[in-house]
Amino acid sequence: MNAEDTEMIDAASVGVLAAGLLVEACGDGDGLLVGTVRGLAEDLGRALRPPSGAGTTEALVEAALACADLATLAACNAAALPGRGGPPAVAATHLAAGAARALAALGEAEIGAKDDAYAGNALRDLRSAGWKADLAVRQLGEAG
Repeated sequence: MNAEDTEMIDAASVGVLAAGLLVEACGDGDGLLVGTVRGLAEDLGRALRPPSGAGTTEALVEAALACADLATLAACNAAALPGRGGPPAVAATHLAAGAARALAALGEAEIGAKDDAYAGNALRDLRSAGWKADLAVRQLGEAG
């Protein structure tokens, strides 16, 4: 395993941690919203553990997008979670957003100056992940 693989696994592990926090934030609630958020967080956590093809551009893009989706899920539902679910969901938002940005940076570094159609699409997806992560964190500020 090379250093790039280790960096990706470490960044994706933060996404797994964020997914776990969001699942915990859902608590034992059994409503439709809570059950849906819990299920989606579990699915995203599984998708990030362990990253198959670690270090490949495709794996970096997929992990960055999954973390951005997780950040959005947590941010959009933090206020609606029962009991004290809000603070862990806020933490999950920040962790997932940070992981998405880190994975996007790793992906952009790996792509470098490649100039083919796949590289262009991958760069757009990585930038999209960063934008979605930033939006999720901004949503938390607007909700409060």
